[in-house]
Amino acid sequence: MRVEKVTYAQVLRAPGTIPLYLAAFLARIPMMALPLVLTLLVVEGLDGSYAEAGLAAAAETVGAAIGAPWRGRLIDRLGVRRAMLPSIAALFVVYPLAVMATYAWLLPLAFVAGLFLAPVHSIVRVSLAATLPQSHHRSAFALDSVASEASFIIGPAAAGALVVAASPQVALLAVAGTVSVGLAILWALDPPTRSVDAPASTRVPGFGWVTRDMVFLFLISGGAMIALMATDLGIIASLRELDAIGLVGVVYLGWGLSSLVGGLVYGARPASIRPTYLLLAMGALTIPIGVAHTPWVLALACIPAGLLCAPIMTACTEWIARLSKESVRGEAMGWQATAFTVGGAIAAPLIGVAIDRGGAATGFAVGGGAALLIAVLALVGQRRPVPVTRD
Repeated sequence: MRVEKVTYAQVLRAPGTIPLYLAAFLARIPMMALPLVLTLLVVEGLDGSYAEAGLAAAAETVGAAIGAPWRGRLIDRLGVRRAMLPSIAALFVVYPLAVMATYAWLLPLAFVAGLFLAPVHSIVRVSLAATLPQSHHRSAFALDSVASEASFIIGPAAAGALVVAASPQVALLAVAGTVSVGLAILWALDPPTRSVDAPASTRVPGFGWVTRDMVFLFLISGGAMIALMATDLGIIASLRELDAIGLVGVVYLGWGLSSLVGGLVYGARPASIRPTYLLLAMGALTIPIGVAHTPWVLALACIPAGLLCAPIMTACTEWIARLSKESVRGEAMGWQATAFTVGGAIAAPLIGVAIDRGGAATGFAVGGGAALLIAVLALVGQRRPVPVTRD
């Protein structure tokens, strides 16, 4: 059987894809910066401690984890425009209040901001899956992962610069303003969430759509975030141990660029790779980063694992889109976003404790080892036959 080779040019020539990527890029940049801005708002604007700042960021994270599946379900039931209305309202109500709030009021406002965070991930992935043939999904999702990675590189750096140049309050309002521009473009586009020739389908009640393979894909998504967090925190810890914290931007840039390259290479492949295998490789490549003994060796050691960052995100999304019906695809993407969020939330204290007790090398080992363990569990679980029940 001949496999069709799809180019990125074919994806970008499809009607509406370029504006869709642009809108998502504009909306994601400030979203990536939001935890940093909240941290600096507490520490710099409210003279709070880093522990208090961490609690505020955690409140936003918990809200986002709870809200993502619900927002995805709204996309399935109501379409893009009506699903975005709560997010638009939150931009004009929650963020201005947060700028003026005391710390006691900032905590619930941060939670609400996360709860109503714009479901950009779900909107983009659902629309791409609905408007493009399945043969184009890998390349389309890879481009979105690359754009998301670019947002991760740009967002926190831009927010930090704005805080220094102006204030945390101005940065928070800039976050709201930039997100509103991206959402305005999405509103104007109103991208479809169902394919034109899709048969009328009844929504599966409750969680009847959640199969064993789907659960493992969510688990793998969370495992990928644990490995990413290990590298994220491990880089900082390693550079502090090497007394070279000033090179953090250089190391992060190399790590981020390697992810961009990996995503582009993976998206151009004619065949998919199981996310389980990618997580196995990612965990195995994360563990030895901790042996780096100079900043430049550290930068080089991050590249192999970095090459797999965007591919594993792409592969997980591709398989979730393949296994889910269009009537529940938005909710499925929302649960994937929750899996990413929960994985990151679990990893932060886990890796932090490992670094405190054993140094940066221990942080890399624990994060990579956890990813390896999750991949092995998924591999064993996926190969076990599904029990057949008799009526």
